[in-house]
Amino acid sequence: MDVTSDSLQAAHPHATAPAETSVLGGMDPETFLRDYWQKRPLLIRQAIPNFRGLFEPNSIGKSGAAATAARDAFLSLATRKDVTSRLVIAPGSTRRQPQRWERSDGPFDRLDASTLPPSHFSLLIHGIESHVPGGWELLRRFSFIPSARIDDLMVSYASKGGTVGPHDDLYDVFLLQGPGRRRWQVSTQDDRTLDSDAAIKVLKSFVPEQEWLLEPGDILYLPPGIAHFGVSDEPCFTYSIGFLAPSHRELVQNFLGYLNEVLEPGIAPDALYHDPELRTQQNPLEIGDAMVDQVVEILQHVRWDRDTVGDFLGRLLTGRKLPESFAAPSRTLSRSAFTRRLHGQGRLELARISRGLVRGDCLFLNGEAHHAGPQTLQLFTRLVHERALPLPLVMDEPTLELFHDFYTAGYLRIV
Repeated sequence: MDVTSDSLQAAHPHATAPAETSVLGGMDPETFLRDYWQKRPLLIRQAIPNFRGLFEPNSIGKSGAAATAARDAFLSLATRKDVTSRLVIAPGSTRRQPQRWERSDGPFDRLDASTLPPSHFSLLIHGIESHVPGGWELLRRFSFIPSARIDDLMVSYASKGGTVGPHDDLYDVFLLQGPGRRRWQVSTQDDRTLDSDAAIKVLKSFVPEQEWLLEPGDILYLPPGIAHFGVSDEPCFTYSIGFLAPSHRELVQNFLGYLNEVLEPGIAPDALYHDPELRTQQNPLEIGDAMVDQVVEILQHVRWDRDTVGDFLGRLLTGRKLPESFAAPSRTLSRSAFTRRLHGQGRLELARISRGLVRGDCLFLNGEAHHAGPQTLQLFTRLVHERALPLPLVMDEPTLELFHDFYTAGYLRIV
């Protein structure tokens, strides 16, 4: 891959585009997918003009109370048990002067300015869309990539000099700059040797080929395998929109586990291996052909087709991620009360940690699969896409029954 100035072009900052494709700076999605996706990086200046982030709308460009409030709100998330976070301190902190990389995983008992060094630290939190208002709306801006490929929204806050070192990712990522500025360097180097002494995965050597200073609202897209090194120029937020790239081994292992679950009901619990025609053999230690043939015949009943694989993917990609959990309503509405409530005012909202996909006449929500009719699929698609629908809503009976089940499980709520 040749990373040159024209391959990392800046899209026109004032170009207009539909709301969900505006992050490409006016470039149409087909052009991006053809020329850049998993091929070469792309720098997009002011993809989201003056992006203020999700934590404090007025924090951009301020060093006072508003910026402090945004930082503290972010730090407080890392003390929650349902949040996945990690703290990285780079060599060079003026407070503790560590000579090596340090890493600590959350949840943290306490995390504030008094417990952190004044510089060179980064706090990273995964799955922000599941915990903070506006996360799913931000991800929706990237819907020119199928939702089945989107992993999560990770946000990092870094003090001046904060970094997680030079590294490469095995997945596509859009790096959206939030309040503050960060300097990025990239390299197409072949050397992927890791620093064995570091507490995190950082490249032992890094030879930069290109460098940019990103302002709030700028986006740097990186395909898999491009080495990159980001260092905060000042206290800043970075929003990373990451995409799923499961290994073939992971897919095989998960699929075999899925087959075990779906086949189990069809396997007679009392069926045992048997060999009433057993014969003596010359070497008792040898596994005989008759045994192998019988097991081959048993395993031949393990079969799958495209529908099986589609069902597997729907369940896998929408399955819950620990340590997330769903909370059932404190006072569950009966089916009739639920129906009356849908006819009133308010909103029908998906729980923030809910994930949904569709395939054909099947909908998937949080690892579950349900065959559904056209009205159910249409309403479900709207709900997953928009995350909330205004009331009143009218549903047919199958849709109402399914949505009430989702409500009692804590997958959605009425507010």
